[in-house]
Amino acid sequence: MAQLPKTLDRSYRAKISQFLRHLEHQGQHWSALAPAAGDRRPAALEAVVNTAIQEKRLDPGTRAALNLGFNLALLAPSGRVRLKPLLAEHQTVMAQLPESLDRRQRSSISRFLCHLEQQDQLWSALAPAAEEVRPAALETAVNTAMQHHGLDEGTRAALNQGFNLVLQGPSGYVRLAPALPEHQTVIAQLPQTFDHRYRSYISRFLYLLEQQDQLWSALAPAAGEKRPAALEAAINTAIQEKRLDPGTRAALNHGFNLALVGPSGRPQLTPVQPEHQTMMAQLPESLGRSYRYCISRFLCHLERQDQRWSALAPAAGEKRPLALEAAVNTAIKDHGLASHTRAAINRGFMLKLKAPSWR
Repeated sequence: MAQLPKTLDRSYRAKISQFLRHLEHQGQHWSALAPAAGDRRPAALEAVVNTAIQEKRLDPGTRAALNLGFNLALLAPSGRVRLKPLLAEHQTVMAQLPESLDRRQRSSISRFLCHLEQQDQLWSALAPAAEEVRPAALETAVNTAMQHHGLDEGTRAALNQGFNLVLQGPSGYVRLAPALPEHQTVIAQLPQTFDHRYRSYISRFLYLLEQQDQLWSALAPAAGEKRPAALEAAINTAIQEKRLDPGTRAALNHGFNLALVGPSGRPQLTPVQPEHQTMMAQLPESLGRSYRYCISRFLCHLERQDQRWSALAPAAGEKRPLALEAAVNTAIKDHGLASHTRAAINRGFMLKLKAPSWR
């Protein structure tokens, strides 16, 4: 008892003391059950503890107390480790979690706190300071627990959601999914053909809104509105602060038929769809910079309209595909594309598209 860690909670000490008295009543000794060096799950000790708990001779928390006191990983007969923390500090953490947190996320956080207790660690030693969103020690502890101690892969996301953090995995990427039903509905209503990367950008933006206690409905455009000021400001600020990928603005433009622009006042001019990126890479080297710019902007326009070049492209030998011609003319007339966009596409793809006035 004297060699137990000084930081060990009083209730844990009491449970270990009770277990040692139980051994004495059984004519047994700790030395006969104690783990060998490096052994975290000595079979004889685990069996004795589980039998005594099942027979109600010991408190169910005795196993967790021994795990924490001696850095063990004793399991219950079910093969599962206790998933509720015993330290008062950790119970308080659980009690103060947001009501919006779902059952699975609560379970992941509870199990992480149990893991800390097994490692003789405390949440208070890892918790973020005020306004801190990515505490390094906590991030390391979570990643190690997931990588080497079998914690659920949703543990990091649960902590992010529960404590407004942005902990990242070893790869530097964090999966951020919105939790509010309103925001989940926004994601669900995106077109099925919507690019996976765009969908991810919008999901991360909605998650960020939740962190800031904001709602999409407060920023969403009115009917027919292409450039809602509050939404544009929120996006640009988050991108400038490196909280969101620069492609988020294009994703929202594409997903909701908007025309949000960056602080420079100019829209994003690089297409995101792999099909369109391939097209840009295959343009003739002789094509001038101005023409390349016009084609890139036209492809971005198609993405905002949920259209693809492949649906408009000419058939083999076709010089004047009417659907493409109509799309180009409409983009020039109604969407502010440069008047020489048509000429750029004609030069780049050896076409003969005509303006509406041509006969």
